[in-house]
Amino acid sequence: MEENFSKTVILILVFSLLSFGFGFATKGCMSNDKAQKVIQDLSKHVESIDMPKDEQRDVIDSKNDKEVVQNEKEAKQEQQVEEKETQEQNVKTAGAGYDLKEVKKSLKIKFWEKHPPSIDETLDEYIDKFEAKYPNVNIERTHMGVEDLRESTLTGYMGGAGPDVILSPFDHIGPFSEMGIAQSIGDLMSSEMKNMYLDNALPGMTLNNKVYGVPDTMGNHLTLLYNKNIVNKVPNTWEELVSIAKDKTEDSNGDGTPEQYGLVYNLNEPFNWMPFYTGYGGWMFDKNYNPTLNNEAAKDALTFVHDLKFEHKIVPKECGYSLADSLFKQGKAAFIINGDWSFSSYVEAEAVDLGIARLPKFQKSGEFAHPLTSGSGYIMISERSKEKQIAIMKFIKYMTSQKTQKAMVENHKTLPSNKKVYQLPVIQDDPIMRGSAEQLKVGKPMPIVPEMRAIWDGVRPVLESVMAGNLDPTKAPAKMQQNAEEKMESIK
Repeated sequence: MEENFSKTVILILVFSLLSFGFGFATKGCMSNDKAQKVIQDLSKHVESIDMPKDEQRDVIDSKNDKEVVQNEKEAKQEQQVEEKETQEQNVKTAGAGYDLKEVKKSLKIKFWEKHPPSIDETLDEYIDKFEAKYPNVNIERTHMGVEDLRESTLTGYMGGAGPDVILSPFDHIGPFSEMGIAQSIGDLMSSEMKNMYLDNALPGMTLNNKVYGVPDTMGNHLTLLYNKNIVNKVPNTWEELVSIAKDKTEDSNGDGTPEQYGLVYNLNEPFNWMPFYTGYGGWMFDKNYNPTLNNEAAKDALTFVHDLKFEHKIVPKECGYSLADSLFKQGKAAFIINGDWSFSSYVEAEAVDLGIARLPKFQKSGEFAHPLTSGSGYIMISERSKEKQIAIMKFIKYMTSQKTQKAMVENHKTLPSNKKVYQLPVIQDDPIMRGSAEQLKVGKPMPIVPEMRAIWDGVRPVLESVMAGNLDPTKAPAKMQQNAEEKMESIK
């Protein structure tokens, strides 16, 4: 009896160690190597024990029973949330039948999306799971490029043969809402659904206080990347970065063209200038979407980037995207400011040991630089039947759920909109994904209005003049404001 009891204890210990993922090691009680050796030794000992098969089965069944109970608990919680949502939505719609399982007729939902083809398999897997949950709904998926999606949605809507729901970039909401193509869905979202997403996610699909879409993937944001082969200290302030970058800028022959730079980035790109502007407290619009570029924040931001080149001499004299990218990949730059789209190429670069950090803080303002963020989301097309609206909202919620978005992160390294996914190992255990996520959280959603074009066109020529040394950075904001206002007139 005692022998069998000891065997059972050993088996339970093995399964516990496996289940808790080296919990002892992560808490500092023992190293990963020691923890692994303990498991191996215990496993060998278990194999040598002549324990009755029914007792071994009891241990395994006990573990499986716990997993079943946990799954049942999660399923019950999910059902309770869905029932609560149904009640809440029925109140909003005067009992319009928001329990999709009670909608008897078959519904075909035309879903057009612009995901890269590499995501097709995962996308179809979760569409199939949704259809299994709601057998009376058929999701008809059509893939197309971003521009084709925009144009086809427009022509399809005008001709009455377009999609029911699309997955598209945030900035499609501007024109689609003005033309009446995008359905305002804020009233169709339960409070629980609204709380599923990152704080800066839903605002990215909100225009004039109306929610026109549900975010799916987030990102397209700048961050600070560094080569650990050159620098191992992460700066907290821009002043610290300048100091480190000066030390890492090397011009051995004194010809004015360093062999190694402290910092590289696309100097003349307005999108890259915006984090400096927001870090000094600036924003491009007032509440009525009038340009706000002639202010102290703009003067400070333009002076700062001007001094990186002309006073501190830590960036190349001329530096566009291609040169910055090339220098960093070759191991000839300590830091680069670039976006999440560049991570994979730097991970693969032989001369780079990639590190990631948040864009630093400005001592004067006490603010971190806030990069603009964007993403893709689900947009319901207007004039759908009540039954289709029900099905579309259930579909959108399912595709942006923790379970679905976790699979997308695991398989495709996309940053999700669902905030619970950010607490999972799939992000927390990946330094690059975790760093990108931390930067995303302090980003600011890029306005989705057509007036953004006036901002870009107003800033670009002035920024180019400042970085060429042809315009005083303290006088440049007035010119940027004038340019933007003139561009706004042409948009109107």
